[in-house]
Order: sequence, then C-alpha cells, then structure tokens
Amino acid sequence: MRTNKHLKVLAAILWTAPLLFGCKNQSLPPTPSTPEVIPTPVLLWPGGAPGASGTTDEDKPALFPYLPDPAKNTGCAIVVAPGGAFTHRAMDYEGVTVAQWFKSRGIAAFVLRYRITPLYTRNDAVADGRRSLQYLRAHAAEYHLSPDRVGMIGFSAGSELAAMIALNPKPANRDAADPVERERNNLDYMVLAYGSSSGPVNPSNTPPTFFFCTAEDRSHATGMINLYWDMYNAHVPAEIHLFPVGEHGTGLAFGDAALGQWPELLYNWMRSRNLLTGGPTATVRGHVKLDGQPLPHGSITFIPLDNAGAPQLTAYIMNTDTAAADYQLTGEARLVPGKYRVEVRQDAVFWLSNNRDPINRRGALPADRIARIRSPGWGAPTIENVRLYRKSHPADAKDLTVEIKPGENPLDVAVFSK
Repeated sequence: MRTNKHLKVLAAILWTAPLLFGCKNQSLPPTPSTPEVIPTPVLLWPGGAPGASGTTDEDKPALFPYLPDPAKNTGCAIVVAPGGAFTHRAMDYEGVTVAQWFKSRGIAAFVLRYRITPLYTRNDAVADGRRSLQYLRAHAAEYHLSPDRVGMIGFSAGSELAAMIALNPKPANRDAADPVERERNNLDYMVLAYGSSSGPVNPSNTPPTFFFCTAEDRSHATGMINLYWDMYNAHVPAEIHLFPVGEHGTGLAFGDAALGQWPELLYNWMRSRNLLTGGPTATVRGHVKLDGQPLPHGSITFIPLDNAGAPQLTAYIMNTDTAAADYQLTGEARLVPGKYRVEVRQDAVFWLSNNRDPINRRGALPADRIARIRSPGWGAPTIENVRLYRKSHPADAKDLTVEIKPGENPLDVAVFSK
C-alpha cells in the first residue's frame, strides 16, 4: 500500500521527468528541419500609401505572393485577407496556411497586409483591398494570371473587408496617371469565412460567393445568413455551408472530420464555376436511353480526363413532365471543352411523376385509379440498389468517353445492361 510519502515522491519524479530524461516542453512548437521561406512583400504603393502616417511596415500595405508551379498554374488568383478585428492580422493560420493550400491547387494566392487600427481606419483597409485587386490585374502578365478570375477570401474581419469591397463597388479611374488605378477594383468571386458585412446586393455587380461558418459561432453566422438571403433574393449565385460545431477562428480546420471538409467544398465550388479553367464554356443537352428505352430515373455525370481544373458536373434524369429522359447542362454550371468520361446511374426501374399522373384530391378518385393504386406491386421497390453504367455495353473494353466542343453540344447517350 502506498503512503502519502510514496505519493509525494512519485509526484516529484513525474514533475521532473522531462528534465531527467531530456524531454522537450510540449508547449513549444517543433523546430522545422528546414527554415520556412516567407515571400518578399510587394508594396501596393511603392511611393507610399495615401494618408500614410509613418514609414514602418504597418504603414506599407503589401501582398505576399504564393505562386503555384507553372505546370499547375490555372491562371486563377485570390487575395487572402486574414482576420483580427482590424486591430491585428492572423497572418499565419488565416494567411500563409491558406495561401499554401491554394498554391498547391494551382491557384496563385496573395496574402494581404492591410492597414489596421488604431493607426488607420477601416476605410484605409478597404482602400488597400481594392488596390490589391487593381495591382494584380495590372501585373497579370507578370504573374501569369487571368485578369477576369481575380477574387478574395476573407476570414472574420478580413471577410468583412472583402464584403465591403464587393457590396460597395467603386468605378476605376480610366484617366489616372498611375496605370494600376486604371484597372477595375471589383471582385470576380468572393469567399467569406465566418464574417460578412451588410449592404445593397445588386445582381449586376455582386460577385458569386461561397460562405462558410458554424452554428457555434452564432453572431457571425447570423450576419452571413442574412447576406446569403439577400443574395438569394437578388438571384446572385451563392453557396453557404453552416457546420454545427466549431469556434470562431478555426481557419482551414485541418484534422476535423466534419468541419475540415469545407476547403474541399470550396474547391469543388470553384471548379463548378469554371474559375480554374478560363476560356470558352460549352452547353450540353440530350437524352439518355437504357436498353433502348428512356432511362426511368437517375443521372448522367461528366468526369474530366484532360483538364484537372475542369468541372465535374452531373445532370439529373427526372422524367417529370414526359418520359423523355432528357438532361441539360446549360445554366450556371457548364462544362468546358475537352474529353470527359461518362457515367450513367439508374436509381429506379419504374418512375411515374405526379405531374404526369395527377391525383384528384378534391373529389372522389375514379375507379380505375383506385384499382391501379391497389394493384399488386404498386408503390413497391423496383430496384435493389443504384446501378452504374460506365460503358456502352458491359463487355466493352473501354469506358464511355465523349469530346465536348465549344458552344452547343447535342449529345444523346445510350447504355445497355447486357
């Protein structure tokens, strides 16, 4: 049996174990094997920012460029605005880490060092953000960027900064002596992470927006929901993701099985909007037949083969009005020219929409309708599971592939179960 004396000795050994056995203090970060290389900041106003009250780095708005390997470069650019309540900037987990994530996916990322209080005002920060967009467009050739695919991602206060720029557009000065000032300063797309701003939503100049927040971060989630609702009512393309758990300031949430999925959701959103490809888009429409008959219910998916940044899109076969098994990708979501693998999915053997077989709910049902509903098998399952067709015929050696060309593509697809 251990006495108090024994417990005291054991406690002393445990307390001094890190010193006795050379263990490091676990609260200290590990020493990297190779030093990190932080890019040299590029000043937005080499001659001094408007209204600058000093000459330190905090008086010099700048961009830290994180450029992808030329072989992976998509031409898409994004300004990264870290949060910090406009009194500091979380340059690491809401800046550098985020920029590295975009860089690894072929997207040129530029971390913004914007001016903060109490040295400057929020209006100065907004001016810095606008200038960053103009600077990238003025130097698009130098950075190998597409000037019509320049966006901004903001976190918390940085998210508010991005929204203020998007919701309060300022026309470019085409007659300015400074060539940078001649470029437009609006956003081609916007990503708001747990932060937003309020303002008039105009479908003609409010950019497509991706929202991310958590229900736990209630005050910020409320503002984002309100802005999303305004965009929805104004028919501005927007996508919002609200996760139940997560404190304010989670960044990319690496390691979180649920919350950590939001960056990939963002990447898929960017792909679906053709932000990673540029160039012309293509419309596709047609019909899908299975064993010579219209596909009862399911979908058709186009998977890019020669362009990693091209969107992977799915059209659904609903047969709501007629059993034509028609599909179309002609709206916001469009393919780009290139080669695609085609997958057809069947999720019902029999499908009859109420649109085509309405039920008279106001009066007595006709006798034949009642008999039909009571007939054997009516309303029972018709399929054991989703059926996937990747080839025209099961015995084919190669998958079903198509070539999508610019413009309109009428494309009927036929698959066979045997």
